[in-house]
Amino acid sequence: MEKEEKEEKKKEKTEEKKIPTKWILLGVGVFTVVLIAFVLIKLLPVGEKLLGPKVKITKNEASTIQYEKYDNGLVSLEIPKGWKVEVPPVDYIHYSFKVYNPKNPTYMLLFGLKQEGFLKSELARSTYANLYPDAMFSKLAAIDPQTTEAFFKVWNSNAKLSNSTELKMEYFPYLNDFTVIESMGASMLGGDILRATYTDNNGKKAQGLFTASVKDVGSYYINTNMWNIFSDKVDVWPLNVYNIIVMSAPDEEFNDWHGILDHSLSTIVFSEKFINSFNTEEANLVQTVQANQKVYDQISDMIMDSWEKRNNSYDIISQKQSDATLGYERVYDTDTGEIYKAQNGFMDHYDGTKYQAITEDMYTLPTAGYIE
Repeated sequence: MEKEEKEEKKKEKTEEKKIPTKWILLGVGVFTVVLIAFVLIKLLPVGEKLLGPKVKITKNEASTIQYEKYDNGLVSLEIPKGWKVEVPPVDYIHYSFKVYNPKNPTYMLLFGLKQEGFLKSELARSTYANLYPDAMFSKLAAIDPQTTEAFFKVWNSNAKLSNSTELKMEYFPYLNDFTVIESMGASMLGGDILRATYTDNNGKKAQGLFTASVKDVGSYYINTNMWNIFSDKVDVWPLNVYNIIVMSAPDEEFNDWHGILDHSLSTIVFSEKFINSFNTEEANLVQTVQANQKVYDQISDMIMDSWEKRNNSYDIISQKQSDATLGYERVYDTDTGEIYKAQNGFMDHYDGTKYQAITEDMYTLPTAGYIE
């Protein structure tokens, strides 16, 4: 009897240690499903349909930009790494500098405190030229009316003179076929903020943001006919143009670059050495620079705000035209929201869900690179 009880207890302990068959089958089933799914995703066409085919992403330069500080003791700012800064040999009143990509100078930020010598009308210019043909003022075009747009319309006249062999300074870019897309409001320093296109020195279409403040600072009348005191009089006192800013890039890429150029503008700081050396007669400029060293940061905020409120129709049309010419279609990464350019037909052969065709309004957003 005692022997039978021992065998019964031994049998019960053995049964306690045994794993039920249903759990074994369930475990085997789960493992099998996972294994099959792994094989399908990695090896079979259905895997590509779920995750999409592997694509190669090439980031564009604008999305990977790094900055470095430029400081010449007079002015400092952050510029894209590898870009150059050119400062023409002028005085403090007319201080100017150009930040640009040496591989393509159309990627550019140009800043100038003052230009002068432009007359108020063509009659004033021609009259002055007849009396003083060798004077500098007679060689510049008239700004009529005295607006920001009129100034940039005659920009090339000043560029041609400044870049002449006599002055030995190839500095100002040519803004050929300057065409305003829209006026984006008044700048806090006077003048308008203009969005415009132009043709660069290589005949390529460029786009940019432009501002300048044209000031009538006085009058001086002379007779149109110096031999006749009863002839009509004309005002020949020259105009001053202050706080000139140009930000540009190739037309189809300006969406990607305007924020980078605006960042450089926002970091401009003039040194105490510069301010102390400034001509006291230019009190309005001294006050602008000295009273608030963050003034250009505020201007950049204003420009960015205006950009966000811009008319998007030009962007959509021009970006579509650019894609059609270059053979691209645009898609976006559904995980990151980044927009990429892909060869036409990409979506026809792509079976995944990670990349989707962009919507109409997304043509106004920067691109991050290319899909191959």
